[in-house]
Amino acid sequence: MEQKGRIKKVNGDIAEVAFVKKSGCGGNCSGCKSGCPSDMVLISIENTLNASIGDEVLVSIQDKTFSKMTFWAYFFPTVMTLLGLIGGIALFKSFGIKNYELYGSAIGFIFLLLSYSLSGRLNKRSNKDPFTFEMIKKI
Repeated sequence: MEQKGRIKKVNGDIAEVAFVKKSGCGGNCSGCKSGCPSDMVLISIENTLNASIGDEVLVSIQDKTFSKMTFWAYFFPTVMTLLGLIGGIALFKSFGIKNYELYGSAIGFIFLLLSYSLSGRLNKRSNKDPFTFEMIKKI
């Protein structure tokens, strides 16, 4: 995956690159009139291109790394929520509880919170394989 960014600060061989966050609707905020804010994300990257402040650069992240990030951010919480929801509904229904859907939904929500907690802990333990960003070229 590649994205354009602008150099905001250079400190030795590390450059701080600013990226504009992409919105869920594609970033054409004038088209949907929702007033999406255009937030910036700052990432420190090794300055392999000797870029200066104000330069635009193309930055790449490995597909494997991007896939891992996507799995832990979206897929794992979704699966955990569904497991909690379906399992909770089945469990409470088998006990003959009247509002089993409500209680099953609560279990699904608890599983969602648990999944985020687990993702955070696993991410801290796997810091030996950090996300690798690389400057490809100046634009």
